[in-house]
Amino acid sequence: MHKAFQERFVVFPPEPERASSISHAYDQELAATGNLSVQVVTDRGGIEDLKPVWMKWACNLDTDFDYYINNVNSDPTIVCPYVVAVYENGAAVALLVGLVREQTVSTVVSFVKIRGPRVKVLEIVHGGRMGRQSAAIDRLLAVKLRDATRSANVDLLCLQRLPLKSELFRMLRESGGLLQRGRVPHVFRYSIVPLKTAQGKGVRALSSKYGRETRRKNRILQRYFPGRVCVRCFSQPEQLEVGLRDVASVAVATWQHYLGCGLLDLPHNREKLSFCAKQGWLRIHVMYIDDSPVAFLIGQHYKRSFVCQYAGYHPDFARFSVGSLLTAWVLEHLATDGVEEVDLGEGDQEHNRRLKCLDRDEGTVHLYSPTLRGVYSNVLFSVTQGIRVAGRSTIRQLHLNGASKAWSRFLISRWTAGSRKRAIHVNPKSTYD
Repeated sequence: MHKAFQERFVVFPPEPERASSISHAYDQELAATGNLSVQVVTDRGGIEDLKPVWMKWACNLDTDFDYYINNVNSDPTIVCPYVVAVYENGAAVALLVGLVREQTVSTVVSFVKIRGPRVKVLEIVHGGRMGRQSAAIDRLLAVKLRDATRSANVDLLCLQRLPLKSELFRMLRESGGLLQRGRVPHVFRYSIVPLKTAQGKGVRALSSKYGRETRRKNRILQRYFPGRVCVRCFSQPEQLEVGLRDVASVAVATWQHYLGCGLLDLPHNREKLSFCAKQGWLRIHVMYIDDSPVAFLIGQHYKRSFVCQYAGYHPDFARFSVGSLLTAWVLEHLATDGVEEVDLGEGDQEHNRRLKCLDRDEGTVHLYSPTLRGVYSNVLFSVTQGIRVAGRSTIRQLHLNGASKAWSRFLISRWTAGSRKRAIHVNPKSTYD
């Protein structure tokens, strides 16, 4: 598992005991791959050999070569890298970048975290499909991924933020039988704030309406705390400890921390942020009132984009919208620094919609192995997904019923009051911890 191996794709037919059920489908898929061959790399040496083409194709933070290598070396949950390289006539034409983790799966229903089994997950990172785009290559990658889930070494395949219109998504959705059925437990709407037009011209970070609202909220804040509000940005390695110390005083009060998926809950996060600071990417924005931190936003300024990773505010200052004000301040300063787009992550919260965001529908795709843990994970996500769908449907019906509209608003507000005041944005999702 920890050594790279080279194989022509025609050498992995189905296992003999399964030949009658899937051999015909395999033959059809492999016949369409032509002269393509595949190499699966699971060690550091093999990864280094792919560095020239990898760096040429990488387009976001998750697929940055140095960032990926640092995560593999520092994250204790990562068992080994897993990169599929596709070759044509000896030249690499495409990569699928992933890694194998060993950790506990969990999901959230109505702000209650439900833990599942401890599994071995083959995770394909966001933007991990790199290189030439073609149906033949995607077919090759889909067959290889399905082959990985049939092995005893992987219980779950997870593709992060896979575009729902991609050919690879379609092939994975159509693959597998009852136990290996592809499932999309969550389809998130990802919000991107454009700060440049297609012609390279700058655009206003805040719309006119949102700008007026931000100025009004800022006047209210200044009225209550005249001259006592400031924002600081920590970006240098020597500033990291001070920035994280101030962030920690706010982060412990957020809903993300309560769920166990916040900034302070993963021990290797500090090392990851330290690496990003050394690379010159890290930006820790903190808002202070009377020298006490009340809100924070942490992200990475990578090339011409900014990726928001962690955000939160102190619940005692929720009525002053300090989280929204900090976000507006950050966007305006990023625009002056030459950032062309800001990735706010998943969610279609109200403040995202007011920021003229471009929405991208992307899915977290799961493919389950027929192992005991794989079946357990399949059942866990299936049941919780059904509960969430039923809950949303019930809430919509309550809203649509005019006679009970006021009563339903009261029930929903009571149900979610604690969570809404504790986090700048919360979107229940599947997590690995």
